[in-house]
Amino acid sequence: MRALSFITLLVIVCFLARTGADADLWGHLTFGRDIVHAGRVHSADPYSFTSDRPWINHEWLAEAVMWVAYSVAGAAGLTALKLTLACAAGLALLATWRLQPLRPAVRDGTLFLTALGTWPLVATIRPQAFSMFLFAVLLFVLHRAREGRTRWLLAPPIVFAVWVNVHGGWIVGAGTLAVFVACSWRDPAWSTRSRVLLLASACASALATLCNPYGASMLSFLTETVRPARADIIEWQPAMRVPLVGLLLWTIPTAVAACGAWRRRRTPALSSLLVVLLFAVGSFRVIRLVGFYALAVAFLMPPWIQRSTGNEETTRLNMAATWWRPIVTCGALIAVAVTAFGRTLAMDGEWLPEREATAFIKAHDIRGRMLTWFDYGELAIWHFSPAIRVSMDGRRETVYSEELRERHWRVYTNAPEALDEVARLDPDYVWLPATLRVVDRLEASGWCPIFSGPRSVLLSRRPACATTSTSQPTSVSRTFPGP
Repeated sequence: MRALSFITLLVIVCFLARTGADADLWGHLTFGRDIVHAGRVHSADPYSFTSDRPWINHEWLAEAVMWVAYSVAGAAGLTALKLTLACAAGLALLATWRLQPLRPAVRDGTLFLTALGTWPLVATIRPQAFSMFLFAVLLFVLHRAREGRTRWLLAPPIVFAVWVNVHGGWIVGAGTLAVFVACSWRDPAWSTRSRVLLLASACASALATLCNPYGASMLSFLTETVRPARADIIEWQPAMRVPLVGLLLWTIPTAVAACGAWRRRRTPALSSLLVVLLFAVGSFRVIRLVGFYALAVAFLMPPWIQRSTGNEETTRLNMAATWWRPIVTCGALIAVAVTAFGRTLAMDGEWLPEREATAFIKAHDIRGRMLTWFDYGELAIWHFSPAIRVSMDGRRETVYSEELRERHWRVYTNAPEALDEVARLDPDYVWLPATLRVVDRLEASGWCPIFSGPRSVLLSRRPACATTSTSQPTSVSRTFPGP
């Protein structure tokens, strides 16, 4: 059985080790590098010529850690960082299961399904991975406190003091903690003293969210910007509006939760039922939450608490007696997985511009203000800043007002006033996907194409001495950071 468990862990870690670069990775590393070098967070935005609101970088600490990992070991360092966070979350889950009678095959299967459910959070390396880890820590702490280990309630304020500086997902944790506080008054597992301590811990956690470089402005920023109405981002869409894999991923924790409810010998705690139900509904409406849903189900409603027949072959995890073994095992597995699968970060997808376009901009030392497609912004920041300043990138509400985003959207969608919006933005260059219909209108109005490819077009408002075009992008596989 130990061999089976080791193989399960190896499969999970190797599965999670395959990592891709998304459109924001260039920005995360650029911003993290600047924070580490300057020793402080940004006070102004030097990367965009259109940003029109104060920059509240709610992911500054995660970006700094990511840059350190990248500067030390490149892509392998980022993969190792992601796997470390994932394995730490897994160890917290196993520690929560430690005293339960387990059928090893069922336990390993549940662990694998949980890893599969959290895959959207770690398919690429981004600050969401920190939220996954800290959410797991919070659920572990709440589970221990409900068992009567109230000293663990000292941990949530520390968790939230870190969480508020790495990712906006702390709001998910805050909602979970609030549900536990509310339900504790009807849960006999909590004594009067422990309920008071839980409430005190929650209040201290709320105050801990002020431990960030922006103070209360961070909270007002997130209150204003965290909302499901983001039609242009696929992971903010309902499960029925995304590719089929999204719905399948939502189905996995739903099936595990249903199995857990059916096989339990007693009714689950009200807090567990309510948290799982809220995540079921929330992740169906916003598929981005499905990873948190999978963790909530695994911690709060695992399916292997069985109706005992007296003759099952079960084991109990004794994490306290052998606390160092799983840590050493995970460390070894991370090393193997990074060596085998994590030394590069793949870049693929039609959203990427041609590598020839990036090479052209560098070769001709193009400088100035560039109207950029949303997905090109942070790539341009990494490769061309400070020579090029962009008009739009993945930071969205962090530095751009809703009005400015709407103006870009009118350009992207070729609205009747698109050319007027371009004139108002007043860029020197325009870099857009070749398939956008506004490109033809720009050319007809006098913008000169200086690079043309099957994926993207670079336009200049002044005739250039050099132009180029390519009918097919280079077929060689691309890895981060490109071009």
